[in-house]
Amino acid sequence: MIGSWTSAAAIGLLALSTNASPLLPIKRAPMFDYNNQKVRGVNTGGWFVLEPWITPSMFEGNSAKDEYTLVAAVGKEEAQSRLRDHWNSWITKADFEQMAGAGLNHVRIPIGYWSVLPRDGDPYLPGAYDKLGEALDWASDVGLHVMIDLHGAPESQNGFDNSGKYGNVGWTQGDSVAYTIKVLNKIRDDHASHPAVSAIELLNEPLGPSRHEHGSTILHGWLGQLEGLECCSHLPRCFPGCNFVG
Repeated sequence: MIGSWTSAAAIGLLALSTNASPLLPIKRAPMFDYNNQKVRGVNTGGWFVLEPWITPSMFEGNSAKDEYTLVAAVGKEEAQSRLRDHWNSWITKADFEQMAGAGLNHVRIPIGYWSVLPRDGDPYLPGAYDKLGEALDWASDVGLHVMIDLHGAPESQNGFDNSGKYGNVGWTQGDSVAYTIKVLNKIRDDHASHPAVSAIELLNEPLGPSRHEHGSTILHGWLGQLEGLECCSHLPRCFPGCNFVG
C-alpha cells in the first residue's frame, strides 16, 4: 500500500534502558540523517486509527462515525472481531516488503492514545498496540525506518474522526495534556530503543479548543512544557516542524 509521507511534530529517537532502575537514559545518535538524507516514505493511514474515508467498509451498515462510536453501533464482540480482522489484513508484512522493494526508507504509523494507554470509561478496544510492535519488527527486517505517530489524543485534539473522536475539541482541557505526555512516555519506554524507530511524532494536527486557535501556537507552547519533563529531557534532537491545522 503506497501512500504519501506526512508529518506534524516529531521527536528524534530516544535510546533508553528498558528496566526501571534510576540510571539516566542513554542517548544515541538519530538512526537517520534527516539533515542530509531524503525521506522517501508512506503513511499507513486507517490501520490503527479508523477513518471513514479511508476504511469505509468498517462503517457500512452501521451508525458509527469514528472509532469512538464503533462499539455502540455494532456491539463489543462484533467491533472487536472487525478490528482484529482489519489489523491483520489492512497492512501486512508483504506491504513492508513492497515498500522496501520500491526504494522507500520510511513508514509513518499512526496510532491512538487509547491503544497505548487506555483510559477508564473510554469505549475503545485493545489490540492495535501489540500489532504495532509486530510492525516494527517487519520494518526492521526489511531496513525501513519508522515514525510512530500519536494520531489521537484524549478528548480529541482537532475534532476530526482521524483523532478517534469526531466533534468537539477537548484536548488541553482537564488532564488531557498530562495524559498525552504519559502516552508519549510509554511509547518511548516501549519502543524508542527498537532498531527500526527513528522518530516519535508528538501529535497529529492539533487545533485549539475553539478550532480558531492555530495548532502551531498550541503545540509549540506544549513543547516548552515538555522540555522540562521526562519525554524530552534526553532527546538527541527534536523536530518541532510542520503541517499544523489551524
